[in-house]
Amino acid sequence: MASIKNIKISNLKGVLIFLVVFGHFIEIYDKEYYELFVFIYSFHMPLFIFISGYLAKRMNINKIINLVLLYVVFQSFFSIILYFTGDLPLQFSYGTPHFHLWYIVSLGFWYGLVWLISKLKPNIIFKTMTFIALILVSLLSRWYIDDITEGIQQYYDNFSSYTLSIQRTLSFLPFFFLGFFMNENWFNKISYSINNRLTLIVLFVTSVFVVVYFVQETRGLESIFRGSFGYKHYMEEGTFIKYLLFLIIAYTISFWLCYLITNLTSSENNIFTKWGDNSLTIFLFHPVFIFVIRQTNFMDEWTPMVKLSLYLCVAVLVTIFLASNFVKHYTKWMCNPMNSIKKLMKVN
Repeated sequence: MASIKNIKISNLKGVLIFLVVFGHFIEIYDKEYYELFVFIYSFHMPLFIFISGYLAKRMNINKIINLVLLYVVFQSFFSIILYFTGDLPLQFSYGTPHFHLWYIVSLGFWYGLVWLISKLKPNIIFKTMTFIALILVSLLSRWYIDDITEGIQQYYDNFSSYTLSIQRTLSFLPFFFLGFFMNENWFNKISYSINNRLTLIVLFVTSVFVVVYFVQETRGLESIFRGSFGYKHYMEEGTFIKYLLFLIIAYTISFWLCYLITNLTSSENNIFTKWGDNSLTIFLFHPVFIFVIRQTNFMDEWTPMVKLSLYLCVAVLVTIFLASNFVKHYTKWMCNPMNSIKKLMKVN
């Protein structure tokens, strides 16, 4: 029996994939838009990862293999792109994901865990204990990752918290598994829990001002929300308790904004629906445009507001183009390598 499409999920993915594209464009001049940049990063990937977990209920080994192949294909593809844009020498290495491909690697690890957990046929007690354990691992990881990295570097010089996206995988664990363990009934209760539109808008606007103020007054939030580094990147000194409180505040901001965005997002068909349904294609190919624009430097002397306006327009155009049926048709063989291999085997 075919599952019924959840329009709200598609719209959420559409909103978030646009913010991914827009966020990567403004990252070119991120110091000029620091507060906006950090605000976007505080919730857009956490919510995307939550949705990925929510949609990972029926896991099988083929999905994991497809992700591995997808990573190999696009890591190779962007090695060539980054060579032609002058960013990197031509070399094919797979230990450190290029730019956005960390998400594919992390998703592969999360899918693997989901597959193993599903084999155990977990009950509510097992799910609760597992989720608590994963949160503890996530919280502790940033305290110890620098020491672990230094230890491994004695044997493998190139190892870092970026290697195979290890730290981001651990940092975002709670969001993925909160989605995975959440059933449809609870998701609907949460995503429609604020019925008054005016109340919702007031809460969101107030939250924006509070978070932006917190970003201005607090060192290192960008590193926390990116999830790539240990605590030394956002704390010059301090106790473990201070580190833990700081991290809990950051996670609370992310969860709260995710909650508000989920309630704000429409459950009716609109332009975000198609963007969400084609989010993988948009995600995989959009950095090509960013890398090209980043090399031009033609906007260096423009005012920040003019640059921001252009980036907003370009982000919309890139998203529309990559969500088109034309692009989908000619890139589907790259975006689903497992299916492409099966078709080739049938032909032969």
